[in-house]
Amino acid sequence: KRYFNRLLNSAVFVVKGMVPAMVSVAVVGSGISGLLCAQTILQQVPGVSVSVFEWGRGPGGRTARRRVAINGTTDVSFDHAAPFFSVSTSAFRTGVLQGWQDRGIAAPWTGSFATFATSGVSAQAEGQTERWLGVPTMHAVCRELADGVAAAGGEMNFGRHVLSTQFSKESRRWRVSAHNRFAEEALKREERDFDALVLSDKLLVLPNQYAVISEADTGPLSLPPLSSEGCVVLLVALDRSKLLSTPSETCRHAYDLLEARAEPSGGGQTAPGHDSAVRLIVHESGKPQREIGAYDLWVVHSGAGYAARHLREEVNGEAPSLDDEKAVKSEMLAEFLRILGPQLVSPGAGEQEEAMAAVAYSSVMVWDHARPFDRQEQTHLFDHDRHAGVCGDFFLKGQASGVEAAALSGQALGRNLVPSLKALVAQRSAL
Repeated sequence: KRYFNRLLNSAVFVVKGMVPAMVSVAVVGSGISGLLCAQTILQQVPGVSVSVFEWGRGPGGRTARRRVAINGTTDVSFDHAAPFFSVSTSAFRTGVLQGWQDRGIAAPWTGSFATFATSGVSAQAEGQTERWLGVPTMHAVCRELADGVAAAGGEMNFGRHVLSTQFSKESRRWRVSAHNRFAEEALKREERDFDALVLSDKLLVLPNQYAVISEADTGPLSLPPLSSEGCVVLLVALDRSKLLSTPSETCRHAYDLLEARAEPSGGGQTAPGHDSAVRLIVHESGKPQREIGAYDLWVVHSGAGYAARHLREEVNGEAPSLDDEKAVKSEMLAEFLRILGPQLVSPGAGEQEEAMAAVAYSSVMVWDHARPFDRQEQTHLFDHDRHAGVCGDFFLKGQASGVEAAALSGQALGRNLVPSLKALVAQRSAL
């Protein structure tokens, strides 16, 4: 069994009609950009194997979800990362989104939207902003992309924490070293060689504890310092039996999305909700195709300034945390209920207490790289000589953002790699 597992984990080919692939590609990260890059390569280069390495238990990136158990019995899931995505370019709309919609994993969000400030909540005009969702959850997009990669002969390696990638001038290949979180102790360390390399997150390249390539080895893959804004995410489940809506309805009195609007501050305008405990409120249960159960689900994002005040920096490889998790949760929950209370319970005296009594579950988590603050204008980075590239949502500045930027970046890098990979395949076929 040990020998078979070691052989399976170290193989650098996939079987397609019993013919070993002649060229191998490693993709680090299974978010939107990494998976679309892998998919593009597999669709356009016969004779290539693609291995995707992902730290987590499944794909996700900006479309990750969080599953929780309420009262130890009921499992629910939240789109805790990107709650929706926008469309800015025809390239994304026709080249990517249309396919997602045709396959039933994306749909336009035609809910009830509003903005809020200290002066109150104001409804947003219909059609003012186009928003899209993964269905039945945001996670469905990456899950379907990962399934497509596997169906095309690609290899999805979950639970792999890539430790380093190193290029050998002698063999002209990349050595990928990873830690298999799910393997028994003797098999945790994995090392494999690949002809090409894709890095789908800036943290894999920039100097930090997550970097997998040394500064001396980056070359054309080098990035300038790029910062991100973080946020604190509050997950809330409300007992439907204690709300204005009946258990069979989707909280009809509530808006589906509420975004902070700018307020005067001194001589100018502050960024909407930047320093606030609550910047964005998303009604998870109001999204299309969501299951309607005993709980009404909400996701709340703080402002970046608020998060910065409460985030502890990463120390000794530990994930970032909050300075006082209990206090932060209490403050965000209270502000959420203050804003939304009249939409949930009978308005009047004791309104907030009544709303608080409806809270069946709440928790907070850190999303430390929620939004790239500094971005690059190009679609990706490409090292032609070493058959390597970098893609992600931190590209396409001024053209696209979030899910759209990640998709276009991964697709562009995949297309750029295709000619050199085809040349490698042809070269080895001739031997």
